Amino acid sequence: MLQVTFTLAGVSDLMFSKYVAEKKRDDETHDQHERRTWPQKVAVTDDGQCFLQPFALKNCLESAAKWLSLKIPGERNKTFTKRFLSGILVSEKLLLTNAKGKPLTMGDVSTRLMERVSTGIVDHGDIDPMELFVPSDGVRGSGKRVIKVFPTLHEWQAAAEIVVFDNKITEEVMHRHLEAAGKFIGLGAMRAGNGGINGRFSVEDLKAEKVES
Repeated sequence: MLQVTFTLAGVSDLMFSKYVAEKKRDDETHDQHERRTWPQKVAVTDDGQCFLQPFALKNCLESAAKWLSLKIPGERNKTFTKRFLSGILVSEKLLLTNAKGKPLTMGDVSTRLMERVSTGIVDHGDIDPMELFVPSDGVRGSGKRVIKVFPTLHEWQAAAEIVVFDNKITEEVMHRHLEAAGKFIGLGAMRAGNGGINGRFSVEDLKAEKVES
């Protein structure tokens, strides 16, 4: 069994789109509801630190395995896709910090609603509410569009840990898949793997250690 630790360093913006369960108030329009409840789209710990769910990284790696379709040495045409589906464990939250290691919390939320970033002024490290006119069903090219507000980080990083049960997934194989995940798949809303530009990351300080199962 292999324990792999590393840091994800954001290369492009990270957008959040967590489901908001709170319903509209009486006489509240869709736009008003979006502008009031957008902070609820960010997952936070009990002490207020923003984080990404472990499944975000797990799913990202599964998609990277499909994208790479890297063949397993000695197994003819078999790839690592199914190995990453069931052979790794990501159980810890990806706690978000800025580049200097300062935890990002909802206390860092900008008080302004940026309908347009026309001034070029961005408070790096803050979560900015980016207001966009997007398809109502989330499907690219569909007809009806509505205003949605996406909480956005412009500067971010997160420490991560993966436990590897499958001995075919070596340190080198993991590193290669993580790099592909950061370049071609990404994390969060409007990520690279879905045709967007967000959520790209680089992999830093990767270490792998054999541990007893």
